[in-house]
Amino acid sequence: MALLAHIWFRTPQTISTTKNDINLRHTDNQRVIIHVKDVNDEPPYFINRPLPMQAVVQLNAPPNTPVFTLQARDPDTDHNIHYFIVRDRTGGRFEVDERSGVVRTRGTDPFQLDMEYVLYVKAEDQNGRVDERHFQSTPEERLSIVGGKRAPQFYMPSYEAEIPENQKKDSDIISVKAKSFADREIRYTLKAQGQGAGTFNIGPTSGIVKLAKELDFEDLRQPHVYSLIVTATEDSGGFSTSVELTIRVTDVNDNAPKFELPDYQAHNVDEDIPLGTSILKVKATDSDSGANAEIEYLVSDDHFSVDSSGIITNNKQLDADNNNAYYEFVVTAKDKGEPSKTGTATVRIYTKNKNDEEPKFSQQVYTPNVDENAGPNTLVTTVVASDKDGDNVRFGFVGGGTSSGQFVIEEITGVIRLHGNEISLDRDKYELNVTAMDDGSCCVNGDSTIHTSTAVVVVFITDVNDNKPVFKDCGTYAPKVEEGAPNGSPVIKVHATDEDKGVNGQVKYSIVQQPNQKGTKFTVDEETGEVSTNKVFDREGDDGKFVSVTVKATDQGEPSLEGVCSFTVEITDVNDNPPLFDRQKYIENVKQDASIGTNILRVSASDEDADNNGAIVYSLSAPYNPSDLEYFEIQQESGWIVLRKPLDREKYRLRVRASDRGIPPSYADVDVELDVVDRNNKPPLWDVGVYGPIHIKENVTVGTVVTSVKASSGIDGNPTVFYRLMPGSTAQTNKYHTFYLQQRTDNGFTWADIKVNHPLDYESIKEYNLTIRVENNGAQQLASEATVYIMLEDVNDEIPLFTEREQETVLEGEPIGTKVTQVNAIDKDGTFPNNQVYYYVVDSPRNEGKGFFEINEQSGEVFTKVVFDREKQGAYALEVEARDGAPSARPNSNGQPNSGKCSF
Repeated sequence: MALLAHIWFRTPQTISTTKNDINLRHTDNQRVIIHVKDVNDEPPYFINRPLPMQAVVQLNAPPNTPVFTLQARDPDTDHNIHYFIVRDRTGGRFEVDERSGVVRTRGTDPFQLDMEYVLYVKAEDQNGRVDERHFQSTPEERLSIVGGKRAPQFYMPSYEAEIPENQKKDSDIISVKAKSFADREIRYTLKAQGQGAGTFNIGPTSGIVKLAKELDFEDLRQPHVYSLIVTATEDSGGFSTSVELTIRVTDVNDNAPKFELPDYQAHNVDEDIPLGTSILKVKATDSDSGANAEIEYLVSDDHFSVDSSGIITNNKQLDADNNNAYYEFVVTAKDKGEPSKTGTATVRIYTKNKNDEEPKFSQQVYTPNVDENAGPNTLVTTVVASDKDGDNVRFGFVGGGTSSGQFVIEEITGVIRLHGNEISLDRDKYELNVTAMDDGSCCVNGDSTIHTSTAVVVVFITDVNDNKPVFKDCGTYAPKVEEGAPNGSPVIKVHATDEDKGVNGQVKYSIVQQPNQKGTKFTVDEETGEVSTNKVFDREGDDGKFVSVTVKATDQGEPSLEGVCSFTVEITDVNDNPPLFDRQKYIENVKQDASIGTNILRVSASDEDADNNGAIVYSLSAPYNPSDLEYFEIQQESGWIVLRKPLDREKYRLRVRASDRGIPPSYADVDVELDVVDRNNKPPLWDVGVYGPIHIKENVTVGTVVTSVKASSGIDGNPTVFYRLMPGSTAQTNKYHTFYLQQRTDNGFTWADIKVNHPLDYESIKEYNLTIRVENNGAQQLASEATVYIMLEDVNDEIPLFTEREQETVLEGEPIGTKVTQVNAIDKDGTFPNNQVYYYVVDSPRNEGKGFFEINEQSGEVFTKVVFDREKQGAYALEVEARDGAPSARPNSNGQPNSGKCSF
């Protein structure tokens, strides 16, 4: 047999240099192909089936009649197989073709009925020489030829099969086959020897044996080995033959181990028994066989272990003081089947208690804080100790007694207080050593051994937190942020000071949530006060030009005090919006005899940016025919295209560019087509070329007429005109159809009423620039345009909303007029006094704090009206109100200002 091998060799290469004695070593890979030649070293073998070889010959078969074909194979590539009769027991009645292996009859004598003619044959590989006289060959095989007829031959001398007990009913077990020498159909039958009749059946034509009944290895009525006889019978009364079939049933692990009891218990087990003591025994059985029935035990609690016989012992020291004086765990019996099955039982071991535990403090060191101005009998802390044995515990100080300096301890409760005399806490801290002692009441003779433990109480004397953080420079904060600045851009660094000491004077910063706002638009570093953006702002979008932010400074006292600072961040403009024309293309008719200086057409573009970034300048070009530019010019500011030379062609094509004054500028282009019409045609004439500015309130209802405009057709005897409100490219130029036009006739004139189509909002858009186009009905329609300027007037429709509030604190004993906090409310109206906010304490019987606090109407600062005593009342609820500065325009307001309330 030839083989092709690919072998990789790694060849080292060494490059040497004398300078600095540097040696560089490289390797390379090369592929070598090796061809392996076959050597004729394998003998041939017969592949005829079934065995032994059998055949039949007709009694009157003429010479050269084929009766059998020998077939052999040789794995060598250069084999040369020849077939031979080694011994002839037929008297020369047969011969074999040396090359094809076909066995044929010889002679003319008839063959005798039922006589067996025997030949011994072999196959040689004549390219595979063993020695000078012999070739590689098969062993001799016996070929039996019977005259006339013979019984069928099974392909196997006997058949065996092994199946698991969970083999599915009607599933195939094994296939048996027999050969008919008469080329007849064979019918198969199956018979059990001994037990098992009806357990299996066989396909009468297929020879496939199937399971006819469910099996159960554990059922003593069913054998584990079935001995069967399969008989093959030729059709039409032909011969038959039989063969043995043995089917062995194997056990399947289909039974889980079962414990004798579901619950095992052991009572009165001493908690101090030695490790490894036998406590109880469990037992489980498994109905399976062999490894499927072999059981090992496991327990779920590592305090215990279990051996192969089911005896449970303790691995660790038991403790009656835990787990309510008993242990409960699960013991598992697991067989060794694949996969294994398990059974479980519950084990409960009840223990007896002994006084072997000392009291345990809840912590070894207690660190309470006491205010420097604490008075007699002030609570310091409570020490807690427990005894697992269940003993009672009594507390004291090391050295005996229940007092130590200015401190006393309650023997039963462990409460430590300052004593009842005058107190002078002149140190930063005091250390107290406390004891806990049990009484042995848990157990019989428990008081014979008394246990004691100790803990340390370090009492820290703390500064009183009586100063709030203050933003001294809050009024000067006026930061700016450029729109489009990336998230996290710096805005301003705020700073608050707190005159207290220690943690009472340590300040941390946070952003106060704005009303009706999802998330915060800014973040603040809680340690440094660095305020940063939390989004990318768009001045022309929802963010607007100014954004309010409130920063809170909170000290670390307990309870903490806080101060707030509200300021406005200006969003500065970036030239991020190009100009937008109100049309994609301008097409207009122009009279042939239009005079020089005539306003032909006004183009209009808008830019949402501010200042120079939104200031638009128009320029004119003629890219299609440069000579068209000789006839027209454009007014840079207004966008009017003006005739500068008499018209002499039928069509002119221009291009207008609108550029803003930003650096660098943004621009947009639009094409203008001017069609020249006969001089006899006249365009419509507007009564007024520019309407407005027209002032309307932002809360006018939908359908309200803003103004009415009128134009004449310019054609005698044909007054018909058609109006159209041109949609622009921005909201201010009616992109979203905020206004609509309705045409009507009155006294022979056609008017156009401009009406409100959608609700208006001064806080979103303050002014609109509308373009109205009118066309006449002449043979060549001419059109004219007019501009309508609409200015919205702010109405008081926004409610003041308080910024987020949290619990405020004031110290007892502070003088009247002490500042408690400052509230802040925001009114989103666009003009004064609609957005002016005034503050009041709500005058209501439900307002608990109205008699104790007052508020500055302008600033929102809250001050005390009394001196507070915490022991009389520890907390007050105060409700304040913010009102704006004008009568409300909201429904059902009855002329009152808008207001919002806040409680804290």
